Amino acid sequence: MRLKLFRAESGTTTVWSWDEMNYDVLLKIMKRVPLGDRLCVACLVSKTWLSAVLDSMSPPGVINLKRLDCPKFQQMNNRYLVFLKRRLDTMPVDSCSAFYHGETFLQEYKYRYIAKRTPSMQKLIIPRAVRTNYTFILPAMKYWKKLKKVQFPSILIAQFRRNFTEVETLRLFGAVDDDIATIIRDRCPQLKRLRLDYCALSINALSTILDGHKDLELLDTRHSFRVPDCRILFSDRVSLCLEWNEEEIRCKAAGVKVHLKCARDRCRKCAPRKCNLPLRSCFPDLKPFKSDYRARL
Repeated sequence: MRLKLFRAESGTTTVWSWDEMNYDVLLKIMKRVPLGDRLCVACLVSKTWLSAVLDSMSPPGVINLKRLDCPKFQQMNNRYLVFLKRRLDTMPVDSCSAFYHGETFLQEYKYRYIAKRTPSMQKLIIPRAVRTNYTFILPAMKYWKKLKKVQFPSILIAQFRRNFTEVETLRLFGAVDDDIATIIRDRCPQLKRLRLDYCALSINALSTILDGHKDLELLDTRHSFRVPDCRILFSDRVSLCLEWNEEEIRCKAAGVKVHLKCARDRCRKCAPRKCNLPLRSCFPDLKPFKSDYRARL
C-alpha cells in the first residue's frame, strides 16, 4: 500500500510507502486508534505497522500477557496471540527482554514456543494471583538462563536451580524451605535485592540465605512467617507460627543496606495469623482463577 502526495506549488506527485513513515510518529498514531481497528485493520498493512500495533500495547521488547486479563480485550485475545506469533517469527532472537504474565493461563506449548524465540529474556514477572500454580511456565524455563529480575512461585527455584546465576532481583511467593534457601545462597551469586514478603519460611531458611548474602541492597521480609514444616502450606491443617530469632537475624543482616520488616505480632496483617491457614497467610487476596485460554498459537 502506498501514499500519493501531490505538491501544488511544484505540480509534482511523490509516492511514499506507508513503511517510510517515521516509526515514533506511527506509534503515537496507533495508540489513538481503537483496539478493534488496530488488531483487525492496521496490523494488516505491513510488518512495520504490525510491530507498531504490538508496541502500542506494550513497550518495545516486552511481551505483556497481562493484556489478556482485560475484559475489553478478551474478544481480541485470539487475534493478539496470532500476531504475536507472527512477530516472534520475524524479529531477532534478542529483541525481547521482558515477559509479564497475567492471571489468564495459556496452554503449555505456547510458553515453550515463546521461550524458544526469546532466549535472551532478562525479566520474568508472574503475579502472586497464580499462587502455587507453576506447571504452566515449566516448558519455558529451560530456555531462559539469562534472567536478571524475577518474580514467581518459590518452587521454581528448586526446579531450575542452574538458571539463576545472573539474577540480581528476586521476589518469591509461597513457601521457602531449607532446600530453596540453600539454592538462593549458593546459586545466586549476583543477588542484590531479595523480597520474601508474605512467604512461609522454614525454621532455618532466612538464616541460611543470609549466610551467603550478607551485603544485600534490599531485603524484604514483611508479613513473612516461620513454620516447622513448609509442606503444611498445601494442607488444610491449621498451624501455629514459630517465633523469630530476632537477635540472630539482626546480626546476620547487619550488612544489609535496607531491611524491610513489619512489627510481627504488633502488625495488623500478621497478628491474627496464628488461627489462619498457612495458604491464606501467603496469599491474603485469594480469588478464583481466570479460566484457561485455549486460542491457537
